Amino acid sequence: MDVLKKKRRENVIPKMFFSAAAAMIFTLFVGMAAQFVDGIITSRFLGNDAYSGIVLFGPMNLIFLMFASFLATGNQIIFSGFLGQGKRDEANHVFSFCLVAGLLVSGLIILVCILIPDPLLAFCGVTKAGKPELYGHMLSYLRGYLFGIPALILVQVMGPIVVMDNGNRYFIVSAVVMCVTDIAGDLVNALVLHGGTFGMGIATSVALTVQLVMMTAFLLRKKGLFRFSLSVFRPREYAELTKAGLPSMVQSLAVTLRDLGINRLNLLFAVSTVAIVARGIQYEFNMLIFCIGVGIGNAMVSIAGIYHSVSDREGLTSVFTYGMRLSLCFALGTAFAVFLLAPRIAGFYTADQQTAALSAFGIRCMAVSQLADIVICVYISFLQSVHRHRTVILLNILDRFILPVGSAALLVVLFGSKGLLASIALGKALLAAVVFLTICIINRKVPRTIQQYMLMPEDFGGTSQDNLYGSVTSYQDVAREQQRIEEFCLRNGAGVKAARRMALFMEEMANNIVKHGNPDARKMSGAEYRLFISEGRICLTLRDYNRAFDPTMWYRDNRNNDPGEGLGIRMVMVLADDIRYFNAFNSNNLILWLNLQDVAH
Repeated sequence: MDVLKKKRRENVIPKMFFSAAAAMIFTLFVGMAAQFVDGIITSRFLGNDAYSGIVLFGPMNLIFLMFASFLATGNQIIFSGFLGQGKRDEANHVFSFCLVAGLLVSGLIILVCILIPDPLLAFCGVTKAGKPELYGHMLSYLRGYLFGIPALILVQVMGPIVVMDNGNRYFIVSAVVMCVTDIAGDLVNALVLHGGTFGMGIATSVALTVQLVMMTAFLLRKKGLFRFSLSVFRPREYAELTKAGLPSMVQSLAVTLRDLGINRLNLLFAVSTVAIVARGIQYEFNMLIFCIGVGIGNAMVSIAGIYHSVSDREGLTSVFTYGMRLSLCFALGTAFAVFLLAPRIAGFYTADQQTAALSAFGIRCMAVSQLADIVICVYISFLQSVHRHRTVILLNILDRFILPVGSAALLVVLFGSKGLLASIALGKALLAAVVFLTICIINRKVPRTIQQYMLMPEDFGGTSQDNLYGSVTSYQDVAREQQRIEEFCLRNGAGVKAARRMALFMEEMANNIVKHGNPDARKMSGAEYRLFISEGRICLTLRDYNRAFDPTMWYRDNRNNDPGEGLGIRMVMVLADDIRYFNAFNSNNLILWLNLQDVAH
C-alpha cells in the first residue's frame, strides 16, 4: 500500500517538474538563438566593426541582467513560498512590488546610460580615444537598446510566474514571437532602413517589448493567478526578498568579473587570433548549453519552494530526487553528444582548419565540464529555494569567479591557449570537489542519505509520526483514507470530534474530486493528500491534477443559492477554521486548517 502511494507521488512530481523545466529551457534556447542570429546578421551586413561593438557590449548587458536576476529569483522564491501556504494575496503583493521595483531600476539604468555613457563603454573596454572605430557602434547600439531595458527586466521577473500559473505553452510562444520579431527587425534594419547598430538595438528593444505585452496580457486574464496589489507588503518581506535574490546578484556579478578576467588572460597569452576566436566559440556554445542547467534550476526553485513553504519533507525529497536525476540525465546526454559532435560544431563556425581544430578541442573541454556544471547548477538552485543563502553565495563566488579564473591563470601559464580552453573542465572538477566537501562540513560527516545532501534540519517537517500521506482514485479509496485520517488524528492527541471533522473534510472534498475532477471518463480522477499536526493545529493539504476548480470561489458565488447543491463544500467551508486554494503547475491545491482547541472533545 505505502509503495503504491509513494509511486503515485513520484509520478505526479515529473508532471509538474518536466513541463516547467522544458518551458524554461526552450525559452532560454530561443533567447540565445536570437542573439546568435543578431550576431550573424550584424557581421554579414554591417561589418566586423559593428559586430565587434555589439559583442563587446556583453559585460554591460550582464550588469542589466544582474538586477533582473536579483528581482526575478527573489520574487520566485518568496512568491512560491507564499503560494505553497495558500497565501495568494501575499504572493501577489511580492510580485507587484518586484514589478514596480523593476520599472524603477529600469528608469535609473536608462538615466545613467543617457547621462554618462562613456564610463559604461570604458567598462566594456572601449573608449572614444582608444577604439574610435568601435566606440560609435557601441554608443549607437546602447541608445537603441535602452528602450528595451524595462522589458528585459520585467520579462525575467514575469517568466517563472507565467509558468507557475499554468502558462508553459504561452511562455514558449511568447519567446518564439520575440525571436522571430527580433530577427525580422534585424533584417528590415540591415536591408531596408540601413539604421546601423542603432537600428539593431531598436529591433531587440521592440522584440522584448512584444514579449512583455504578451506575458502581461496572460497574467491579467480573468482567471489568472495574479492580481496587482501593494497594499500589505511589509518591511519583513523586503528583507526576505533581498536575502532570496542576493545570491543570484552575486552570481551575475561573479560571471561578469570572470568573463573580464579570462578575456584579459586570453588577450595577454594568446599566441594568435586563432586562440581568441577559439575561446569565443567555446564561450558562445557554453552559454547555449548552460541554458539546460538554468532552465532545470528555475523549475527547481519554484516547485521546491512550494513544498518547502509547508514543511513537506517527503514532497521536497521527491522534488529534489527527480530534479537531480533529470539534471544528471541531461548532463550525461549533453556531454556525450557535444563531445562527439565537437568537430562539426567548430566547422559550422569557421572553415579555417587550424581554428576549427583548436575550437573543437575547446568545445570538447566544455563538454566534459557539463558533467558537473548542469548537476551543480540545479543543486545550487535547490539550496537557494530552501533558503541556504550563505552556502549559495559561497558556491556562486567559487563557481563563477574564483575557480574558473584561478584554473585559467594556472593552465594558461603552463600550456598557453590550450590550457586556457581546458581550464573550464578543471574549474568544474574542482567545484564538484568543493561542493562535496561543503556538504561534508555542514553535515559533519560524509553524506549517506538523500536528506543529508539536501542539507535540511533534522526536525524539518516534523517526525514521521507527525505526518500522514495518502492518495485516492476511487470511492473505496476515500472510505479507506477517511478511516486512516481519523485514526491518525486520535493517535496524535486530537479529540474524537476534531478527528471526525477532519476525516469528514477529507471525505467530502475527495468524493467531489473523484466524481467531478475529470470529465473525460477514459482518464482517472485522483488526488494526493498530506495531513500534518503541529502546535495545536491540523493541516490537510489536498492536491489533484484534474481540471481547475476553486471550491472557495464556488462557495462565494453560490452560498445564497439552493442549499442542497454542493452540500459537502458548504459544510467544509463553514466548519474549517481556515481554507485556501491555489492552482499552479496545472494542479488544484486546497489547504484546510483546524485548531484543536476550538473543537470540543
